[in-house]
Amino acid sequence: MAEKKILVVDDVEIVFSAFREELEKEGFRVDTALSGEAAVEKARTERYDVIYIDLVMPGMDGIETCRALKDISPASRLVAMTGQIYSGLADKEVEFVKAGGKVHYLYKPFQSGEILQVTKLALSGRN
Repeated sequence: MAEKKILVVDDVEIVFSAFREELEKEGFRVDTALSGEAAVEKARTERYDVIYIDLVMPGMDGIETCRALKDISPASRLVAMTGQIYSGLADKEVEFVKAGGKVHYLYKPFQSGEILQVTKLALSGRN
């Protein structure tokens, strides 16, 4: 089986270590991007199986990033993640799905095993 590639897009660098710790030991390759713009550039040259996108980022936010990545990398599974609970969150999640993202969500702080579980769900194509 070919190595599965994961891209994590978040403006908070400390988030990346949780993904690396949980997924690399399971054989996944984890790449990172600190902005939506950086994620788009990476996706132009690399194919990713799953892309995690923080909904709230400066500059290109999660929804804009989702739209751009869906055009560039239509086969990638796009998963929303956020650490902010606010009144418009449900609307933002619906907007993410309409933009081409999947109905998988990851809420920060992450629980042990949650990143791997959501990654496997996304790869399976199940909601």
